[in-house]
Amino acid sequence: MAPKIVDRQAKRERIVGAAITVFAQKGVANTKMIDIARAAGIGKGTLYEYFRNKEDIFASAYDTMNREMEQQIAAILSAEAHPARQLQMIFDYSLDYFSREAVEFSSVMMDFWAEGIRRKNPEMMGVINLKEIYDRYRVIIAGIVRKGQEQGLFIDVDAVSYASLAIGALDGLLLQLVMSPELIDITRMKATFKQTMIQCLEK
Repeated sequence: MAPKIVDRQAKRERIVGAAITVFAQKGVANTKMIDIARAAGIGKGTLYEYFRNKEDIFASAYDTMNREMEQQIAAILSAEAHPARQLQMIFDYSLDYFSREAVEFSSVMMDFWAEGIRRKNPEMMGVINLKEIYDRYRVIIAGIVRKGQEQGLFIDVDAVSYASLAIGALDGLLLQLVMSPELIDITRMKATFKQTMIQCLEK
């Protein structure tokens, strides 16, 4: 009989997904590796073949989220040329992602970060580099604003300040979704975001 072929990447993803669910249910501090192994349907020894510890699992989930968002935004920028439409699509994608996938993960991320601070664990705190993420998206959004200004489509505003305001607004909405998901209607929020963040730029 032929040996069973194991898709290691698929198993890694299953482990990460199970871990995020367990983190959300039990809290990062109370979650043990055996809890994650059971949720993923594997043995504890098998789990250690893929990840060293809880921090390693969370780092993998965090990297995956960032990579997915980067790929999607790159696809938007290559598929759409109009600056206002680019902004709308990026904002829509961000808000859809928040409602679809990121709420549970974001609550875990806050818990993970807080646990790293409580334990004074530099490895845990170093996983979440929000400055790097903010800097990256600030450059993207500011670049779109400048392009719209060069084409005579947008009014003369400071592009970096606009990008910082947009990121702050999105970040604040995500926090509210984590705290009070029943209060946020994503469909209405996307329309309001377009009116306030894009139409105010257009000449």
